[in-house]
Amino acid sequence: MKTNKSAVLMLLAVALMACDGEKTAAPASAPTAASEPGMKQQLEDLERRGELPVLDRSTDIAGLDTDRNGIRDDIDAYIVALPVSDAMKKATRQVARVQQKALTIDLNDQITLLALSDASMASTACMSQTAEAGLPAVQRNKASIDGYAITLKIEAITANTPERADRYMAYMRALHGTTTTYPEGKACEDE
Repeated sequence: MKTNKSAVLMLLAVALMACDGEKTAAPASAPTAASEPGMKQQLEDLERRGELPVLDRSTDIAGLDTDRNGIRDDIDAYIVALPVSDAMKKATRQVARVQQKALTIDLNDQITLLALSDASMASTACMSQTAEAGLPAVQRNKASIDGYAITLKIEAITANTPERADRYMAYMRALHGTTTTYPEGKACEDE
């Protein structure tokens, strides 16, 4: 199944990126080959083959956003290259803006945290609504799953360094114990 392969690849990439290219020690019983590439090399190979987007791995939490649209430039480039409709790209940009804000938000400002949590839920709803738009009922479930896979990929590539992953986890901890509701009606922003 394509979705499972993508999910496994994404999880592998996130695990590899979080290690920042460090090679882990193999168990004593496992043979190792001197020619085996390290994690950094494996990531570069995946990027070269186009299986992963080429990502900014700087220690800067926010990363570069030259056009100031709220999305890191490397993630913008990834979205442009997605083989999806313009409407799906627009929904994906909404998800990306929310994920980017999660890295820079004031974790002590409860009102702003709750507003971003609501915006996150709205971006999820937008992705689902956009993915399913105009499809017959029998195709909507798969389309929704495909849209959710894009959402997970954006989340993973946004938190692609140890610094960004730590900050995203701090954001999630700051939301612990809060609730939000799935929006009714129009959830997509107008760009």
